[in-house]
Amino acid sequence: MASPAPRKTHRYATPRQSVTPPRQRRMVSARPAGTPSRRTDDIAVVQDVMDVDDVQMYNERMLGSGRETLYARTDEISVAFHAALPFEVRRELKGADFYSQSWTGAVDAITGYALAASSNTCFVWHHTKPTTCYILPGPPSSQDYAQPPSAPFHALVPSRSRSEPGLVLLSIRGDIRFWDSITSGLAGGGSFESINLELGEGEYTSGLLRVDGQIYIASTSHGRLFRLTLTSQSGRHTLSARLFAPPPAPGLSLARLLWSTPAPQPTLGNISALALGFGSGEVGRGMVADKELWTLSETRVQRWSLNKEVLLDEVDVREAVGNVEDLEGVDLGVERCILIVDGTLVVLVSYAGSEQETAAMALDQYGGFGMGAPVPRRIYALVRLSASTKRGEVAKFEGGGGDGGVIEGIGGGMKIDGVTGVLYATTAASAPLHPRLTLLGGGAVVAIRFVDVVVFCARDSPYQDRLTLKAPNTDQILGLEQEQGGGEGPEDMLILTAGVLMRARVDLGRVKSFDEATGRAILIRALLTQAILYGSNPDNPLHFSFPPEVDAEALMTGAEGLSRAVLESDPEIIRPNHDLTSQLTSRKDRLSWLIRFINDNAALAKMSQRSRQRLATDAEKLYACHQLWLKMNEHLDAGASHSLVTDAIHAFTAAHPLLHPSASHDVVRDFFRYRVAEIGRLIPFMVERVERAGEGAMREVGGAVVTILQAALSYRAYNLAVYGIELPMIKPWTSRPSAIDGVLKLVDAATRFALDPSKANTKSASRELLPELATMFFACMQERLDWLDSPIAADEPGSERDHIELKERFDQLRPEILETLRLTSYLPNALTLAASHADFRSLAALLHQDTVYPPSSNPHARTIEEYVDRFGGMFAREVVRWCMVHGEARVVFAMEESGRGEWGRYMDEYWAEEEGEGGRCDAVAWLRDLGQGRWSVAGTRLFREAKGAGDVGVKHFMLSVGKLAHLAQMQEAGNADDAVLDAFHDSLDFISVQEKILQEFQEAVSSLRGKQKQSLDAQVDAVIRAKGTRLKGDRRHGLLGIMKIFVRQVLQGKALSLEDAADVLTLQDNAEGVENYATALHLLAHAEDIPDARRQSSFKRVWCRIYNHDDWDSIRETANITDAQLTSRFRATALYTTFNVILPSPQLSQIPGVDLDPKECLSVPLMPEIKSRFPGIQEDMVGDLARDYRAESSGVEGLRLEDVYHRVRELVMLDLGYAREG
Repeated sequence: MASPAPRKTHRYATPRQSVTPPRQRRMVSARPAGTPSRRTDDIAVVQDVMDVDDVQMYNERMLGSGRETLYARTDEISVAFHAALPFEVRRELKGADFYSQSWTGAVDAITGYALAASSNTCFVWHHTKPTTCYILPGPPSSQDYAQPPSAPFHALVPSRSRSEPGLVLLSIRGDIRFWDSITSGLAGGGSFESINLELGEGEYTSGLLRVDGQIYIASTSHGRLFRLTLTSQSGRHTLSARLFAPPPAPGLSLARLLWSTPAPQPTLGNISALALGFGSGEVGRGMVADKELWTLSETRVQRWSLNKEVLLDEVDVREAVGNVEDLEGVDLGVERCILIVDGTLVVLVSYAGSEQETAAMALDQYGGFGMGAPVPRRIYALVRLSASTKRGEVAKFEGGGGDGGVIEGIGGGMKIDGVTGVLYATTAASAPLHPRLTLLGGGAVVAIRFVDVVVFCARDSPYQDRLTLKAPNTDQILGLEQEQGGGEGPEDMLILTAGVLMRARVDLGRVKSFDEATGRAILIRALLTQAILYGSNPDNPLHFSFPPEVDAEALMTGAEGLSRAVLESDPEIIRPNHDLTSQLTSRKDRLSWLIRFINDNAALAKMSQRSRQRLATDAEKLYACHQLWLKMNEHLDAGASHSLVTDAIHAFTAAHPLLHPSASHDVVRDFFRYRVAEIGRLIPFMVERVERAGEGAMREVGGAVVTILQAALSYRAYNLAVYGIELPMIKPWTSRPSAIDGVLKLVDAATRFALDPSKANTKSASRELLPELATMFFACMQERLDWLDSPIAADEPGSERDHIELKERFDQLRPEILETLRLTSYLPNALTLAASHADFRSLAALLHQDTVYPPSSNPHARTIEEYVDRFGGMFAREVVRWCMVHGEARVVFAMEESGRGEWGRYMDEYWAEEEGEGGRCDAVAWLRDLGQGRWSVAGTRLFREAKGAGDVGVKHFMLSVGKLAHLAQMQEAGNADDAVLDAFHDSLDFISVQEKILQEFQEAVSSLRGKQKQSLDAQVDAVIRAKGTRLKGDRRHGLLGIMKIFVRQVLQGKALSLEDAADVLTLQDNAEGVENYATALHLLAHAEDIPDARRQSSFKRVWCRIYNHDDWDSIRETANITDAQLTSRFRATALYTTFNVILPSPQLSQIPGVDLDPKECLSVPLMPEIKSRFPGIQEDMVGDLARDYRAESSGVEGLRLEDVYHRVRELVMLDLGYAREG
């Protein structure tokens, strides 16, 4: 962005070319202060969506001796309404265009009158009595210039003989009108004296200064001064004018370059400012002996002797200030403002800063730039200069104060004492009015009047503040005037604007003691306080805003402290009011203006999320208390003589006493005045009323709790954007464990009362409140879960555990509460809650509690379709889940067949989701797989499902169909998976074994007749009598009990596990079925889902029973028998039969456990393994089994069959060899 155009030293002069080349330079050191900023009308602001009621703002304070309406107040400055403008002035200024029409004004402390003048008319009135207005015609405007007509220069003339002053008006072309008394303004103002200054061609007047009651100085654009003298003749005052210190001829102007010249001559130029000073020689020396006139001619400061009318000093300020480091750069200009303070010259300079500088200042004032937005032009600084005897030093300045270098000029030198940045920047949108300087406290504070801003700069502290007009397009600061003060205490300044006359009181003592370290935060707090106290007053002409580069920490501290002060009814902010409703509304209004002010100044981004949430929490608590108070009033207005909520507040106060200096005997109102922040802690005390009083308290107390939480949550949701809240909330008070537990107790109580059968036909408050209580409980639980799952909470110890526990609790309670709502005829509420919390599982369950098949008969069929269209697969998959879990798969298949083919896709998605989570859906999924021709998938599902099937017939069916599906896949793909086919064969072989066992058992019970045949117990006993004689004879109670269990399962058609089948095959007598031992080994060898330790134990049990099957003592009795007979006995043993089955298959016999010698099978299972093998059996049976296992092993050990084992094994091998050879 290009640098703005240079500021003209006079509104009609042609600016000189800058002698300083454009350079980038840094900002004049300006400390952020409570300086309000201005925004143009086109700046978009955050819309205030807060709940703000129309209330009378607490904007009246005691100022001085009477009550006045305050417009602004800090510790250092307070601004109040002083007086209204006369009707005639208000009417004239109301429609004034300050950009095309020039206005000027003043408040004169000596005469007590105020003045406002345009190019045609001058209005004068006593500023404390605006009822009388004197209207006087101005001198004729110049028609020689293309510029708009300019307002005249003016000076009120004090009068000792009259109460009304006189008036001098000076037009820019030199026409002067003088009224001896303004009283003629009541009759048209025609009686005036007119004179004219003799101006040269192109020359015009540039200023008018009242020296005293008789002498006035006028300046011109050609550097000439005129002395206007007021004289009295015969009781009538006349005004005369003569040239002041006539300039020398052009040829003599070189004399000004010679310092030794006794009478130095001034450098001619436009005189843009006049000021009075006193001295006896050089600036700042000696006592007052002569009045001095200081002028600003272009960029040169000139000091004149009023008495001698000679030039004393002349210094080029621009050249000197241009070398100051803080002001180095492009286009430095000296404004039309100078003041003399105790020998110190105060000059206002301006410059076009860098893009960053101008943008920073203008953003502060005007909000931002855009299409048609004003472009910043000038930035300002105050320069203090004093006389110096040093010469030849180079001017240099660093920082915001201290000594600078020496400026050499005519008559002596001056040094720079300090440079102070002024927090103001003009723009192209600023009305054409030159700034003016006014002193307070003898120069302790300099007040700089701009067109729409008054800036206060302290001399002895870093304090700065400013007052900004709210409507700069229709309002303008016309004049400033200091009222005389003591210099240390408060001093008053009158500020005349186009709309009102204000009084600003500056506390010089506080200004002087201002501490930058702590003052920054204090100013921010004060600024925020002003914004909420006075900013909402439509009659307040001032606008409040943050300074540029506002400190984020100070902003947050100030905003949070102010918000808490509102909650605690700080009397400095909240007017005491017995009407609590009005008082609560006023406090809400304060917090509304607080956040609006922050947003309007684009300062929300500087605040942390935690700080924003604190402000939002304060506001929502206040809103909740307001709603609670209204509900309590409704309860009492309805005729109730007692309030349980009041009892709860008393109980809370008794447990937690209020330590507040303003506490009264009204405990309830004190709670709402001072303890709003503790509203969350009140909920448990309210719930306790219900636990004590029963259902009778539910309507009032339950409704009050709902009111608190509902108000807070709805307020928060509605104002998320206003406060810039990023969810989840940080430790939200509405979902603290105490609040959740309290609401849950109310839900449980309401459920108990609502479902009471004795009150089914009566109107129940619990039944009515149940939907709202459930909604609040769901909202609180979800809010806390969101917080515990947030990254911020993750840093807190135990948060993960708390989240898991709370989620499990919510998952358990949610379906129960929703079902209760359904049972109490609140199904729509239950559906809304389930949908809003994405509990699609409960949603599906709620919609399938009536007739479900066929789907068209379901009364909620249309609702189901709407939810499917709305939520898609998330809801549809839960419908599929419900149907599968409740055995209603036909419902989903029927919906698919009815023309809604997406249900097939939802089924596939559900099954894929279940399998991804480790679940199984094979029991139904294989049907759709077969229908879709997914043979391999269907076969795999059927094989998996068959493993867990509890019925032998079902298992046989699944394996058969699965095998057929696999064969179909083989036929379609053209290749075979032998491993899968072998698995089907092995499983079908196992089914055949179980069917064979069942057949044998059925043969054993075939002899039963009548009722015994129908009794399962009788059938079991019959099988044991036929198949378990050895167990009964050996008194193996544990194994006999297990055998009975297995027999019962087989007779019922239930499928046995491989281990169970091995036990059944080996525990029965096997008198005619010794091959069962080999079958058991074969089954165990191919078992894949048995733990290896248990499988090895099963192998050992089988081998113990093989060895114990035969009478080895008889077999080994060799007396009187041949070897052939002995061999024949060996071939008749179970051991031989078993070897004969397993040894031909090296693959089988090499499996660990398939071939065990007598020593290898002696170890018995330990107690834990037995419990794992037979889960759920009684403890005494576990002991019996352990004893039976030891008895089996002891029997084998006692037989000492080591040699027999090898002999029989060798015999089998020989027999097999012979068979192969044959």
